[in-house]
Amino acid sequence: MAKVYSFSVPDNEVQLIAILDELKARKALSMEIVRLAKIFYLGNGFNSETISKEMLKLLEAEKIAKEALSKAQEAMKMLEELKPIIETKEKKRKEIEELPLLRELREFVFTDDLAKTPEEFFSRFDGRDADLRRSVRTLLSQWASEKQISYPQAANLFFKAFPELKEKLEGRL
Repeated sequence: MAKVYSFSVPDNEVQLIAILDELKARKALSMEIVRLAKIFYLGNGFNSETISKEMLKLLEAEKIAKEALSKAQEAMKMLEELKPIIETKEKKRKEIEELPLLRELREFVFTDDLAKTPEEFFSRFDGRDADLRRSVRTLLSQWASEKQISYPQAANLFFKAFPELKEKLEGRL
């Protein structure tokens, strides 16, 4: 007859839990605990032969993995702190870069001999939305080509320069 003992292992003892799970899977847990308890409490000395080479490798691998996980978590925390800062700086840089283009759109692209302001230009097309879209598309396409930017970029800049036309023309340019 054998005496049965029960014990718990705190959740933060990840390495120990892994070792105990491995021993349990091999149905060697009880035997190993008894053997280690004898060595610890009754003597017999302790040497490197007491624990198998595989067990030592497992312990070392777990230590390396735990350190790597800790470093990865530290790196993720740094990334999370830096990402919004970099995104904000990039947004400001882009806004500053766009200012001359927005100014050019507001002051020159949609003006001509008949219309001294973009508002005058757009008012020519009252009630003729298809003509307005066609005219804006043509001028934006030419301007995008001159500035060597894509048409979608030009359209985005157009709606930044003329937000009042966003509802009327967005998705139709």
